[in-house]
Amino acid sequence: MLVSINRRVPRWALPLQRRQRYKGASGGRGSGKSHFFAEEAVERMVCDPSLRVVCIREVQRSLKFSAKALVEAKIRELGVASLFLVLTTEIRRVGGSGVMIFEGMQDHTSDSIKSLEGFGVAWVEEAQSISQRSLDLLLPTIRAEGSEIWFSWNPDKKTDPVDQLFAKGLDGSVRVHTTYRDNPFLPSTLRDEARRLKEADPEKYEHVWGGAYNLGGKGRVYAKFLDKPFPEGNVDASVCDLGGEIYVGQDFNVNPMASVIAVRAVDECHVLDCLLIETSNTPEVCQEIADRFPHRRVVFCPDPAGNARHTNAKAGQTDFAIIRSFGFEVRAPSAHPPVVDRVNNVNMMLCDGHRRRMRIHPKAAHLIESFGGQVYKTDTNIPDKSGGYDHPNDAAGYLCWQEFNLLHDTRASVSSFAIG
Repeated sequence: MLVSINRRVPRWALPLQRRQRYKGASGGRGSGKSHFFAEEAVERMVCDPSLRVVCIREVQRSLKFSAKALVEAKIRELGVASLFLVLTTEIRRVGGSGVMIFEGMQDHTSDSIKSLEGFGVAWVEEAQSISQRSLDLLLPTIRAEGSEIWFSWNPDKKTDPVDQLFAKGLDGSVRVHTTYRDNPFLPSTLRDEARRLKEADPEKYEHVWGGAYNLGGKGRVYAKFLDKPFPEGNVDASVCDLGGEIYVGQDFNVNPMASVIAVRAVDECHVLDCLLIETSNTPEVCQEIADRFPHRRVVFCPDPAGNARHTNAKAGQTDFAIIRSFGFEVRAPSAHPPVVDRVNNVNMMLCDGHRRRMRIHPKAAHLIESFGGQVYKTDTNIPDKSGGYDHPNDAAGYLCWQEFNLLHDTRASVSSFAIG
């Protein structure tokens, strides 16, 4: 039986209709990503009665939250209901062996995933949530000749496995990024919702509707930070080593050790780099700094706790003592400043009125991500540390508090100079 399907495909999706092994559609709400892939799956199954399709999420607790309802709607809209048998847990192709099933990757093991080996298409929904473990299981499993793996997602973090996958420039891959502005079928109600959020919270709007990485909206701890090129934002590729003192903001934490490296430009802090070293220690960090900046005057601005905390390097030796043993100077307050003051001081450096006194080179990617990612715990003024963003942020905070303190006219410090 010859069936004709009349689809209206938005222009942004045309590259996804070419044969490619990996296809990605990222973007914001209302862009039509899921609608496109749902229609594409239905059309493929109409054309190939034996095609098997699996729709995947990281966690599939209920079909209520799967793409099944959307696929069923597309089957009706495209006028091909007579070719499909919609069952409780799957959709079968009438007149062939084709089937569409819905799976959660967390339910699979290396043995159970083998049941998907014969599938021709795997569509990963909400792919920003897919784990590296799940990708490692899935990609080699979908191996049928000419098989494809589709990803649709609203970006969350640059470090998410799906973003890293496409950032590698995979052979046989295509990725498009789209927003509601590219969707010719967008209902006016959604356009109004986007406009309202843009007026209320521009940063959250960029994430939700623009498909930008999640900066936390109004709940961000470092709300003055803007991940845009200077002077509009704080990211500045022209930042360079000016030849003066090298400042190192240091957070003492075994896993990871976080160091923010900066120089002074009059009353501005120019960040050159941010080191995040896993399972490290103070001597390793100091050696790295010594190798990078030989014969330079280096000033560490560390967590004040380093003056009392004993390390396992030598009995009775503190982190401050280790830093000094490398010939570096230590400048730090005698006690921790209140967290709220330290955060406020950094925010003032990030943007004081219309002036941005902290500029960050793109190489300091860990700090850029951390400033953008750390949020407050819900309904509190307590910074949430669960995302791991606190270590680079704290390192920057100690540096700014000591050397770029806009809250106090003078800087009280415990300062020591190396001898020899």
